This record gives sequence, C-alpha cells and structure tokens, in this order.
Amino acid sequence: SYLPWFEVFYKLLNILADYTTKRQENQWNELLETLHKLPIPDPGVSVHLSVHSYFTVPDTRELPSIPENRNLTEYFVAVDVNNMLHLYASMLYERRILIICSKLSTLTACIHGSAAMLYPMYWQHVYIPVLPPHLLDYCCAPMPYLIGIHLSLMEKVRNMALDDVVILNVDTNTLETPFDDLQSLPNDVISSLKNRLKKVSTTTGDGVARAFLKAQAAFFGSYRNALKIEPEEPITFCEEAFVSHYRSGAMRQFLQNATQLQLFKQFIDGRLDLLNSGEGFSDVFEEEINMGEYAGSDKLYHQWLSTVRKGSGAILNTVKTKANPAMKTVYKFAKDHAKMGIKEVKNRLKQKDIAENGCAPTPEEQLPKTAPSPLVEAKDPKLREDRRPITVHFGQVRPPRPHVVKRPKSNIAVEGRRTSVPSPEQNTIATPATLHILQKSITHFAAKFPTRGWTSSSH
Repeated sequence: SYLPWFEVFYKLLNILADYTTKRQENQWNELLETLHKLPIPDPGVSVHLSVHSYFTVPDTRELPSIPENRNLTEYFVAVDVNNMLHLYASMLYERRILIICSKLSTLTACIHGSAAMLYPMYWQHVYIPVLPPHLLDYCCAPMPYLIGIHLSLMEKVRNMALDDVVILNVDTNTLETPFDDLQSLPNDVISSLKNRLKKVSTTTGDGVARAFLKAQAAFFGSYRNALKIEPEEPITFCEEAFVSHYRSGAMRQFLQNATQLQLFKQFIDGRLDLLNSGEGFSDVFEEEINMGEYAGSDKLYHQWLSTVRKGSGAILNTVKTKANPAMKTVYKFAKDHAKMGIKEVKNRLKQKDIAENGCAPTPEEQLPKTAPSPLVEAKDPKLREDRRPITVHFGQVRPPRPHVVKRPKSNIAVEGRRTSVPSPEQNTIATPATLHILQKSITHFAAKFPTRGWTSSSH
C-alpha cells in the first residue's frame, strides 16, 4: 500500500495471523473483503471491522512518537545519537546511503525512521527499504539513493565499485562515510540537536522527532523572509534573499548548497503552490517557526496571511464593487470635502442647515465644543479603543468594536480599510477641528442615505 499506516497494517497482519492459526477461514476472508471495499477514511477516524476489531486512521501531519511509532522506536533503539546525526547530515546533502541489518523488520524501520526525520521535507531520490538480490546493481547507481540491504548480501555489495557511499551497519552500530557532512553543518544547530536527543533518550513521546523538527526550522525556517509578494503577481521565492538572511558564514554556505537540493526545491515548490492557490497551510513545522527565533520579521509572509483569499488578486476590486451604495455616497462626500479649506467646509455646512431647517445654526453648533486633542486621546484608553481600526488576520474572527452595534461580518471590507493609504490632501488638514466637521458632514448625509453595513460576500 502507498499509505504510510505501518502500525495499522501491523495490527491487521496480527489479526490475520491469529485467524490463520485458529483456522477461521471465514473471518479471514470477511476481513480482507471489508478492507478491500473500505474507502480511505480521514485522519483520526476510528474504523470498526468487527465487534472486537477496529483501528484509528493515523494523522501523518502529527509528529511520530515513541513507542507508538514502531519505525522511530526501533531506529532510535538500534542506532546511537552520534550515528543518527551523521546519517541526518548525509541525507541533507543527498548522498548515496546504504543501511545494512540482519533483521528485515529493523532494516525497514531504520530506513523509514531516518527518512521521517527530514520532515517537512521528503527524500526525493531512489528509496528502497529492502533491496532484493537481483537488483544489487542499484548500489552502483550514480544518483543519490537511500537503500536497505540484508546483511547476507553485503559481501557481494563490497565487491562492487562503490564510490562515495555512506554505509550504516545497524547490527554493529557503525557508520562509514568519506564526507565531513556533519562538520560542515552550522555547529550551533547541531550542538542543540545533539543535546536535545541526549535529554530525551530515556523518555517517551515525540521528543526525538521534535528535536529534529527544531533543527529543520533552524536551517530552513527563514524561507518565509525570501518570499516575494507583488500585487497581481504570483508569489515567488528569492534564493539570494534566503541565503543572505544570515550573517554566519557556515550557515550561508550550507543554505547555498541547500538551494540546489531536490528535497529543498520540492519543499519550496509545494509551499508556493499552496500560497498561490489561496489555500494556505498550517502544520507543526510552521508552528515551530512561529515559536522559535528562526523566522525573523517575516513581514512578507504575514502580509500574505493577512490579505490572501481565494481569488486574492481581486480583493480590492471586491471591496469596491460590493460596498453598500449609501456608504459609497457618504464616503465620496467626505473625501470631496477633505480637499477643501476649513472655511469653505464651514460655509457649505451653514448653507445646508439654513436651507433645510430654515434657520442659521447657533454659534455653539458652528464650532466643536470638545474637540479631543491628540494628548487627550493618548491618555484616554477608551478614546483610543473606540477609534482603533479593526484588524482581521486570515482565519480569525472579526473582533467586535466596543460600544458600537455590530454590523455583518466581512473580512473583505475590513482588509480593504486596513490596506488603504490616506492621500496627501487628507494628511494636510487632519486637525481635530477638521475631523469634527467631517464627522458632522458624514452624520448629516448618513441620515439621508441610511447604511446597511457592508454586504456579505462569499469567498
């Protein structure tokens, strides 16, 4: 099966073996027929096969843990920390790797367990957990590979022309390599990884997998700073920005080499596909980046998180076309009057009051009684909170504005207001008195054109 459900299949094989031992052929056939007809369930779903037989679909997005994950458990027991680090470095440099063992179950566990430590990346080259005897020539292949070989075949392999091959013997817990891959990795990251592995060597849980995840985040977490986001253009990745993000010479050299690796290229391509499709992603790797010091400012990445939607190229156009017509009128009136002088605004408001009410406004109504100053606003948190723009990030619920009747939720409208830039004309007359006058103008026109809030839109 292509499904990496090792524990589930191990349990099913034990059930079938038990039926075979008890000569329960009907139950044996019934179980196989049920599995054959069963559609692939979602992660975390419990599948009941009989009264006493069920399994839970594993979630491949979660980190493997000890002892629940058989592959990682056997790998961590069979190979010491130092050799695990050497093998990890060899995989990061995409070497030709042979793993040898006399026990097939341990051999396959070490192959799968070591490859899982590359998460969120995946081995992109030849990958054979157990190499059959008639395919031994694969060991002479010029491309990178990760191959498991039974110990009984190793004598034949030694007689082949093996150049630049990393060999891990699980039975003797020894590793042969012609490279200095581990020494060429940034020392601070490897030292932290080694210390974490030693601390969790006697504990259960996902500590081993999380230690490698932290190392991966330290190496590649800054990829988000190298995302290039331009309006109306697909998001791209800049290799130069990715490498130059670090000052350390060792880290720069490693990342320069990493940009040429297939496992890194496939990782970046996968992330870009999700970003440009508007789907986004959230996994333990991104969570680790957010919790650590690896990502820096991530301004461009967070820009995408706060604005991207499906069909993200038309966000601003959607705001313009779906806004309530009455709100458009009020906005246009305020914008037009913002370009006038204060005196002209006062005169026009006075004329409108006379025409509609038949009397001139009182002197008290002409000027604001208590126009708040910037200092008052700074000292009064309630005033600041009432005038604070609502910011809605992708995937979050819009927070209610204090003391204001809630309008229908619309992330699009909020994003449109948040990303708008005030014009120079608005900046030049943005005094407290002017703001008060504009507020009266908007209130006056809002009475003529009742607003219904932003129209709801489907994403």
